Amino acid sequence: MRFDADTRTRLLVDMILDFDPTGSTVEIQVDSTWYPATWIGSPVSASGKWTQTARTTAYFAGPLHATPAGATVLTTGRHSTQTRIVSGGDTIAADSTPIDVK
Repeated sequence: MRFDADTRTRLLVDMILDFDPTGSTVEIQVDSTWYPATWIGSPVSASGKWTQTARTTAYFAGPLHATPAGATVLTTGRHSTQTRIVSGGDTIAADSTPIDVK
């Protein structure tokens, strides 16, 4: 995903899962830090898969944003990401699209 260096926003990640994520918790890792996230709306089921979007509760800002106001500042370049979902006793983690700050 491309992230404008003059941006301040929360991150969104679209998830495709083999199970209904209702009642699960979700986190998004940027570089080596995990950030809490919340599900947006209700999961949609089709052909045995569920899709839902997660949004970080924390804000992120590019290095050119004049007032990050408590946001985590992302430096220019590529940042690795992962998602982690905890449902019942199971934890599922997967790589997600890296963030390219330009």
